[in-house]
Amino acid sequence: MNCMKKCYFFSLALIFSVLMVSCDEVETKFVTFEDVALTADSIWNGSNGSGMFTTSGFDFNNNYNSAWFSWTGFACSAKTDTKTKGWANQYSVIAGTGAAKSAKFALAYDSASVVSASPVNIKSAMITNSTYTYFDIIDGSDFSKKFVDGDWFKVIITGYNNGVKTSSIDYYLADYRNGKSFLANTWNKVDLSSIGTVNQISFTFDSSDKGAWGVNTPQYVCIDNIEYVDASSEN
Repeated sequence: MNCMKKCYFFSLALIFSVLMVSCDEVETKFVTFEDVALTADSIWNGSNGSGMFTTSGFDFNNNYNSAWFSWTGFACSAKTDTKTKGWANQYSVIAGTGAAKSAKFALAYDSASVVSASPVNIKSAMITNSTYTYFDIIDGSDFSKKFVDGDWFKVIITGYNNGVKTSSIDYYLADYRNGKSFLANTWNKVDLSSIGTVNQISFTFDSSDKGAWGVNTPQYVCIDNIEYVDASSEN
């Protein structure tokens, strides 16, 4: 009888422990862009004048100039041309697909920001070069130089919470410093956990190739599978 009681109470304790662990689990979420309405080999670049596209509770801001048919900020793309060089192929990703072979991804250009409806803790994001930037770094162009030893190109990812900067992370999309020859052409998981609790993230760029008007390297980065948790769930 004592053995049965011990087994019974042990079973109850085990069940209680499992329930407590389950309650403490924090749900990890992802922004994958797969719910953005795009057909194969198409793009959204803000030409509808909406100023943003929204997915998973995040607003990806966009500035479209109808007079010049140009844009800055974020676009969403399903273009995967890894062969065509130059600005006409500005929306393609050099990896050939979205992250994990997905169909869609986001593209940040020049200076871009994404705003969350509520505070979140960003864990990571998948990041790589656009096809345009990739070949421009290899070959150079009328506006930018072919990279040589010592050159570099990076995206600067900065977090803000209610307008106050939390932290920033530099990710080198090309790094030819100190004997290196890195040029991103696959999706790379970048740890963003150090930027803390945020409701806004900005993407800006810097490069060793600068001129009178600033950075000459085409300022694009492809982004996918943003991993995050709701900040309230970790309190």
